[in-house]
Amino acid sequence: MTTVLTNTEWKLAQRAVIRAFRADRYVLIVAEGDSPSPGYDVDIVQSPLKIFPPQFNLLRRERPGVWPDVMTPYRYGEVVPFPTDQPVVTVHHADGQDAVEIKDCGDDLQDFAIAVAGSPDLPCPSGAEQATGFSRSLSFDEAFANALSGLPPFEPPFPDAMARIKVLEVGALFGGFPGFHDLFVRICRTVGG
Repeated sequence: MTTVLTNTEWKLAQRAVIRAFRADRYVLIVAEGDSPSPGYDVDIVQSPLKIFPPQFNLLRRERPGVWPDVMTPYRYGEVVPFPTDQPVVTVHHADGQDAVEIKDCGDDLQDFAIAVAGSPDLPCPSGAEQATGFSRSLSFDEAFANALSGLPPFEPPFPDAMARIKVLEVGALFGGFPGFHDLFVRICRTVGG
């Protein structure tokens, strides 16, 4: 039997397990579970609730098309900026919410931690601000915009101060247990006169 999917609305997804790992000021949230067919996309997005620390929603949506009715496992990872002093991240899903303990990155996430912190060969100057952005669709524009949004608001230290954004590193992560398929862009902001 097959199902014709026409609804593209995002809804809370069911999960079997959710884990979280910290690398500097970023947290990798990894969700695993089953979808009713292979015709579903999964995403993790920040909740629209104005709350501190931010909370996140595990979502799924049907893709258009005809798909077999067979339970399909998924594993999805999303990198989000998250306050460094918070040991737990809250993720809402179809069965409620989980308060997920944030663990340190182990050896199996070493490349993720290096992507976020940056290669020692490509440092950001002392006193400058840096951020890393990610794109699961391998879009430089999307990863660059994501990195820009990760910088603190620009507060000019004097009138007509100009900020300079430099791309320090572009790379990609593929595979691993989080199922990476991400382009990353690490940027550095300096202020000139």
